[in-house]
Amino acid sequence: MDVKQLAQVVLALLSSVFADGSAHAQCPPEAKIYIDPRLVPQPPNISPNNMMGILANPHLSPEAKTEMYRQYSQRNQPIAVPYGTGKVLVDPTNPCIQQYIP
Repeated sequence: MDVKQLAQVVLALLSSVFADGSAHAQCPPEAKIYIDPRLVPQPPNISPNNMMGILANPHLSPEAKTEMYRQYSQRNQPIAVPYGTGKVLVDPTNPCIQQYIP
């Protein structure tokens, strides 16, 4: 298990232990919340101009550039957070939109 997956598991556990309902105040009452929206890991906020600067930076390794580009290209994809025996897909722009996948 890599560090990112471990962090997601810890966040999922913390959200289930410490969630008291007040965190969901910004979500509509009909929203099915599995993970506290405040604890959902957010993708990095990289603008197109910043991405061009990163790719043009001669001091960054090709591996670092590839990883940053991967994160940039997946910024609008659902965020998968482990939950129980499955995972919860969270909308990256609205963490109140969640879907459990067994």
